[in-house]
Amino acid sequence: IQHTTHSSSKENMKRSKGVLYKEKPALWHLWEKQNEINTGKKRKKENALKLEVETLQKLAKEKNNTIDQFLLSGDEKIAVCSYYAYHLSVFSLETMSYVHTLESKESMLFLYNATLTYTGHYLVLSNYNEKEKISYVTLWNLITGKVRKRLKNEPNVCCTAITADGSRIVFGVMVDNLIKIWDPFKHKHKLMQGYEGLDLTVNSKLHILDGTKAILLAGEVSFWDLESGAVISIFTFDSKISCMTVACDKKTVLLGLSNSSTLTTLKMMSINTAENSIGNNLFGEDSSSSEEECENI
Repeated sequence: IQHTTHSSSKENMKRSKGVLYKEKPALWHLWEKQNEINTGKKRKKENALKLEVETLQKLAKEKNNTIDQFLLSGDEKIAVCSYYAYHLSVFSLETMSYVHTLESKESMLFLYNATLTYTGHYLVLSNYNEKEKISYVTLWNLITGKVRKRLKNEPNVCCTAITADGSRIVFGVMVDNLIKIWDPFKHKHKLMQGYEGLDLTVNSKLHILDGTKAILLAGEVSFWDLESGAVISIFTFDSKISCMTVACDKKTVLLGLSNSSTLTTLKMMSINTAENSIGNNLFGEDSSSSEEECENI
C-alpha cells in the first residue's frame, strides 16, 4: 500500500509538472505578444516623431530658397512671394516689413495661377494636397495669415480671377474647358460650359470686370455674363495675342499682339447680355463635383 501511495505521489507530481510545462508557454506567449504590441507602439511613435522632425527641418531649410515668383496687389502695398516650397511670404511695401508666412505641410504653394485682390486682403490659388491626393482652390486671408475658405475636388485649374472684396472667384478648368464661379461667403459655386472651340491652357488669362462680367483670353478674347452664363461676344485676331490686362477703370482691356509693337485697346461700353446663349445648359449648378470647406479664421 505504501508503495502504491508513493507511486501515486510521483505520478501526481509528474502530472502537475506537465500542467506547469504546458501553461508556461501560453503565459510566455501572452507576455511576448503584449511586449511586441508595446514595442510596436513605441516604434510607431518614434517614427512619427522622426518624420515630424524631418518635415520641420525640411520646411525650415526651404526658408533659405530663392524667390520663384511674386504677386503685387493693385494698390502696390502688398507683395506675396513663392519659393518653390510649402510656404509663401507676405510683405508690406507700405511699411517695408514682413507680415506673414502662409504655410502648408501637405501642399506646395505656387503663384502660377494665383490672384490677389486689389488691396491684397485676399489671395486665391489652386493647390494639391499630397497626403489626401486632392486638389483645392483655396482662399487665404492675408490679414490673419490663415485659410479662409477651400473648394474641394478642383483639378486642372489654369487661371483665376477675384473681385476686389473677395466675394466672387472665377476660375478656368482645362481638359473639360469649363469656367467655374465660386461665391465663398455665400457658399455657392456654379459652372459655365465653354463654347465650341474654347481651349483653356496654362497660358489662359481671366479677369472679372464688375462682379457680373468677365473677360477670358484663351487664344481668342471672350466676354462673359456671369449671372446668366451667356457669352456676350468673342473677338478673334489675325495675329496671336501675347498678353492681356484690364485697366483700373475695369472697362478698358489692353492687348499685346505678337506682330505689333503697339497696344490694342478694347473698350467695354454698355453691353446688354445676348438673349440667346451659346450652347445648351450653359449655366448649371448641379453638375459640379466641388465641395466647399470652411476653415477657422
